[in-house]
Amino acid sequence: MTGRSMKTIILAGSGHAHLEILKALSIEETTTNRFVLISPNPQTYYSGLIPRLIMGEINVSDLTIESAQYAKRKGVQYIQDSVRTFDPSSHSIMLESGSTQTFDILSLNTGAQPAEIPTLAPFNTVYLKPFPTFIDKWREVQRICSACTNPRFIVVGGGSAAVEVATALRVRLDRNQARRSEVHLVSKSGRLCESYSEEISAAIHRSLLKNRVDVHLNELVSEIQEKFIVLKNGERLDFDTIFIATPSVTTEPRKVDQYLRLSPDVYAAGDNASLDAYPDLPKSGVIAVHQGRYLAKAIREILNGGSPKPFRPTTNQLNILISGSKSARLIWGNRSFEGRLALEIKNRIDSKYMNGFN
Repeated sequence: MTGRSMKTIILAGSGHAHLEILKALSIEETTTNRFVLISPNPQTYYSGLIPRLIMGEINVSDLTIESAQYAKRKGVQYIQDSVRTFDPSSHSIMLESGSTQTFDILSLNTGAQPAEIPTLAPFNTVYLKPFPTFIDKWREVQRICSACTNPRFIVVGGGSAAVEVATALRVRLDRNQARRSEVHLVSKSGRLCESYSEEISAAIHRSLLKNRVDVHLNELVSEIQEKFIVLKNGERLDFDTIFIATPSVTTEPRKVDQYLRLSPDVYAAGDNASLDAYPDLPKSGVIAVHQGRYLAKAIREILNGGSPKPFRPTTNQLNILISGSKSARLIWGNRSFEGRLALEIKNRIDSKYMNGFN
């Protein structure tokens, strides 16, 4: 890169995709170019460890990545703020504070959150995303777990996140010997984890039932009453806390091309990026990590005067879901197995990931 003018690369958001870019940066790249990380939160919470937090096995600090400090160690400037608007034509962004920044390359990894469900019990309604808000409310849920003799929890959603939250809650309650407690999983879909094969979906369903999680399919939760919901058949489900773990949505879906571009110099990754070429690509931390690794290579290629290759997600993604206190389900394409070994593999992967930011 010797002899080239210094470029400004702005990373808006500190999600898993941008953490991968930070990890890949060399000192040469951050001294010959200006890299900037903009995020309202100086920490990032690793989603892969959320189930263990719920189970009571780890503390919040164990899943916290000090992303601002890590960026500074890599020679990246950190600005604690949020992007309000961006203008590709003028290569500029306006921040919530009112200040502006110009860029040569902009990457957006600002996340998304589930659509809000009207509720008459806002204090008892907990959204899994955004994670900083969830972490704050989880402290109160812990108090409920400890104070109530038989807590009642509902998890809304039918994907991997909802399945893991429901499983983790049941493990936590069993460890607290809350024998008459209830955990319900309510999904609008006809089967769980629809991105997996029907066989794997059925196996996940059986695991939940084995863990004494009551599963209610084809049930759309359109409103939450004062600490209860009503199913289609008229059954009333009471709760102490209801968790919303439905798929994330954005008010302005960002459709990216095969290079994860919104425009020639603006990229997007993670929950708020939608790929036309892969409409069924799930929104997950695993996918975000792959996108981040791709963007790290693409940005490096552009800075060196080259052209990046298109982004192609791997055909088979490795996913491991908590399925009990001492077991997990490993999923690879259309194959899966459940047991202690899968949990050991997950724990090793999670530990390696977190150690990468020390």
